[in-house]
Amino acid sequence: MQDRADTGIFENRWDMRQLALWSAAALLLIGSWFLPSTRIVWDAADLGFFRLMNASVALHEAAALFWALTGDRRFDYFSAMIVLTVYLFIISRGDMERLRQGLAFGISVSIILLVVIALQRELIEYPRLSPTLVLETAHSIQSWIPWSRAKETSPHSFPGDHATVMMLLTLCWWAAYGRRIGLLALGLTVAFALPRMAAGAHWLTDALVGGGFVTLLTAALIFGTPLLHHLNRAARFAADRAVDLWLTAIEKIGSAGEGGPNPVAPFLRGTLLGIAQLMPGVSGGSFALILGLYRRLIRDIASFDAQLLRLLRAGRLLDAMRHVDLVFLVTLTAGAAAGISFFSRVVPLELMTQELPEIMFGLFFGVIAAATVTMLRRHGLPHGFEWLWLVLGVAAGISMALLTPVDTPDEIWFLFLCGLIAAVAAMMPGLSAALMLLVLGKYAATIEAVARIDFTYLAPLIAGAVLGAVALSRLLSALLARHAQPLMLAATGIMGGSLLAVWPFQHREFVEIGGTRHLVATQAYLPETFDTGVIMGLCAMLAGAAAYRLLQRLAAPGDGAAGRHIPTI
Repeated sequence: MQDRADTGIFENRWDMRQLALWSAAALLLIGSWFLPSTRIVWDAADLGFFRLMNASVALHEAAALFWALTGDRRFDYFSAMIVLTVYLFIISRGDMERLRQGLAFGISVSIILLVVIALQRELIEYPRLSPTLVLETAHSIQSWIPWSRAKETSPHSFPGDHATVMMLLTLCWWAAYGRRIGLLALGLTVAFALPRMAAGAHWLTDALVGGGFVTLLTAALIFGTPLLHHLNRAARFAADRAVDLWLTAIEKIGSAGEGGPNPVAPFLRGTLLGIAQLMPGVSGGSFALILGLYRRLIRDIASFDAQLLRLLRAGRLLDAMRHVDLVFLVTLTAGAAAGISFFSRVVPLELMTQELPEIMFGLFFGVIAAATVTMLRRHGLPHGFEWLWLVLGVAAGISMALLTPVDTPDEIWFLFLCGLIAAVAAMMPGLSAALMLLVLGKYAATIEAVARIDFTYLAPLIAGAVLGAVALSRLLSALLARHAQPLMLAATGIMGGSLLAVWPFQHREFVEIGGTRHLVATQAYLPETFDTGVIMGLCAMLAGAAAYRLLQRLAAPGDGAAGRHIPTI
């Protein structure tokens, strides 16, 4: 490890000029808030901004619904997941040295955040009432959305913890990665701070002054002292050991694959696959194709064969693990499990699809539509008899989308069969495991079982899924080896036909199970007027198409030279 004097961050020396400048800026900012002559300006900004934001709650039910979801305390976990995902994506775009640096940097920043927030709560506790506790004319989100758990009041609103955390992240990311990543972090800061302000839990100055004061003081420590240099050296020691252990596992029992040995990208791809499995009409197989995982995943699942049994019987465990590409499968599975667990327990994906269906399904429609067009361009338009495969695929996709849910038994044998059918659907591009469970009448019960971790229900379902995956993977692997073009055309057709299942404008029927509403049937329609829901759905489609470009970048092998590296010390 070496010092980097050109970075201006994590240097092993005192810089009294930086220390004085950042500290002075912090004192001037907090002083302007306490000084009566300038406090008048701050108070006017507080009142005007709150009136503007809070008025949107009563402007339209869609706006109130948006603030209800984003102001929900569970959205804190969602925002943390977004930040973590963005950072993992950043450090996945490079070689293993970038990963080492990224892990060390992430550990250091996490420690900074934990310590600073703990000190802020202990030393800067200011008894300031939030807007809803001061003003009598504030609009309550809960009066518009009764089920809302949005935070609307706080007896100690100054300073805002969320704003402080995000401002510190913006500071650190900007210093380490440059302006582009810094501006991205700044955008996330604004997006995550606004819901609490619209709900009335925080004033504008709770974030700008309170969070800004703490951030500027922390900047003085980061840029003016060697404290973070030593912290990052210790974090780099731990990161190096973790990466060395991973590389050893790759060498002995794994395969680096096309994207290199970096485990972050397959983990993130697995997370996306897990999320896709929860959405009725969204195909996990399609996302595997979009993310560049399909062929390798099918090949690896097909490797659970007689050869594996022979290796296990002979006691050749390392060869057996290498045969099934265990490192890759474990990484992908861990990501999928994280996505399924998070969006079924922490931030229920069903709640988002019920309350914001145009946005959620519009996003997936945009992603899948863009992927379908890209696949047609990549493999070329069919010729002659090949058109039949594309047409049959489209017909199969539409047929799946039009299936109607039925009542089915709850016996173990049927749960096993449901798992088998769901696995087959999950592996076929354009088919949706969640949609098949919905048709079989087991979608709502499965989501409940996952949330409760009910192994009595899940065990036969998982057993069927494993059998279905292993059996179908061998057939698909053979077809990909001998008839790749017809299979890809059929898969593209199924993806195109399945767009009907994720069309955002549908009449949806729900049933209440255990106090929770679950989707059981849909009927597509063409909107006749451009109301708020239609506009939101169309915008979500465009956002989904743009998101597909990001997914393509995630699917592509990382470029070790891309981006700016974190300072090495």
